[in-house]
Amino acid sequence: MVKRWQRTQSKRRLTAQERHREELHIQQMSEDAVVRSEKSEQRVQRLKILLHASLSRPVEPVDFEQLKKSVPTVDLGTDADPHPLPHWEEYAPRPANFLTRLLTRASRRTTEAEAETAYASALERYRADEAERQRRIEELQRSHADTHATVLEKTLAHNASIDEFRDAVLAGDRVRVSEYFSRVFATIVDRSSFPRDRRFAYVPESKLLLIEWQLPSTDIVPREKEFRFNKATDSVGVYKWRSVGELRDVYHDLLAQMALRAANTAFGADPAGLVETVVFNGMVTTEDGTSACLITMSTSRRRFSRLNLDNLSDPLELVRKQCGADVSPYPEELAGVTPILTYDLADPSVTPAEATRAPNLATAPIEEFWRLVERLLERMGYSVVALDGAAGSYLASSSGAEACRKVVHVRRGEGRLETSEVRGLASAVRRERADGGMLLTTGGLDPQAYDYAHRRPLRLYDGHNVLALCQQHGLPVRIEPAPSSEAGPAEGSGVPEQRHDRTPSGVDR
Repeated sequence: MVKRWQRTQSKRRLTAQERHREELHIQQMSEDAVVRSEKSEQRVQRLKILLHASLSRPVEPVDFEQLKKSVPTVDLGTDADPHPLPHWEEYAPRPANFLTRLLTRASRRTTEAEAETAYASALERYRADEAERQRRIEELQRSHADTHATVLEKTLAHNASIDEFRDAVLAGDRVRVSEYFSRVFATIVDRSSFPRDRRFAYVPESKLLLIEWQLPSTDIVPREKEFRFNKATDSVGVYKWRSVGELRDVYHDLLAQMALRAANTAFGADPAGLVETVVFNGMVTTEDGTSACLITMSTSRRRFSRLNLDNLSDPLELVRKQCGADVSPYPEELAGVTPILTYDLADPSVTPAEATRAPNLATAPIEEFWRLVERLLERMGYSVVALDGAAGSYLASSSGAEACRKVVHVRRGEGRLETSEVRGLASAVRRERADGGMLLTTGGLDPQAYDYAHRRPLRLYDGHNVLALCQQHGLPVRIEPAPSSEAGPAEGSGVPEQRHDRTPSGVDR
């Protein structure tokens, strides 16, 4: 009877222990599901605060002096400080008192002579010691120069290159400013899952900085929303997935934050008012190796300074309304949008053709200038018809799958083209009922011109862009302003040249 009771108690204990182990297992698996759900949500939240986190770090121009290396110096040790110079006050006799006045005049003279002798001896020892110190210093410096000659030469060469780089940047050199912003943005390090490829192109004619940024794919947003423990399979699995719409919203929000962060960094790190317009192109690489633009944005310094980035509830809405951003509606399918300005048109490595053979668009006879422009448009795939009564205005039509009609305005001159020219182009597009417009100039473009073109079917090309377009389509040209003695309107042009603040006849403002 006792043994049976003992066996029963033993079975009950085993059953209780097994039940306890099972409960612990279920609890651990449930907690694991909660942890995995929280980690997924934390990943999303980190993506949503990317811009806010960057604003906590002030953006300042590069300190060129900090880029320099310290020149190796000589350790002089105890010889670094000169010996103390003896002073007459230390040896001169004390002022006469009552007892001293009792002495004879001869005794006073003896005391003064002894003091002068002591002072002279001290000066002689000082000169000898100082001469010996200088000799040791010269010897140390010669030894140091012989030992560190190579290092010193490299250090001085490096520091000289930094000075040259600084001067070129402050002068607005196309290549050097592009390199400068590459250095600036190298300090921005995102998570390891973010691509590192970035390209920068500075266009001094328009004070424009183009930023081409390689984006992470939509896989950066976790699709798993909630995990739960499944007793039937004894495993933790996905209980709820994020919808396509939610994934798209989070990713769009991330794209807008990256564009705003880039603009904020570019304007904040500008060392001398070099940049007035920032164009941001967010790119991804497709399976076939090509690139697709998922966001393109342009903003001027004036417009961007009005934005409040600290209290930002909807970055996507902000970049669309205030910065004219165009965002891919289906980023998960890598459906790209047309960039405001492609990198190849702003590439700082693009240089004019050889001066001996290529025509100069800035000084060529006006008839030759128009022929070159028409040839360029034809090689771009358009059939061109000049518009009546408007010199430098064309109606360009293309056929095929992407058939369209565009009004093209071409302006030749120096300086930056004013916004009124872009307004005139928009008016011409409406008047001709065209699908869009293109403005080509041999000079630069005002920041407000880009602002006005926001969310309008207009494409603006400054002198460097036109130069790149010609090279892409096999037209070797150059754009070099004429000397001041030769400046002036080309004969028979009918268009005031060298000044962009006047409008050719027939162009609506």
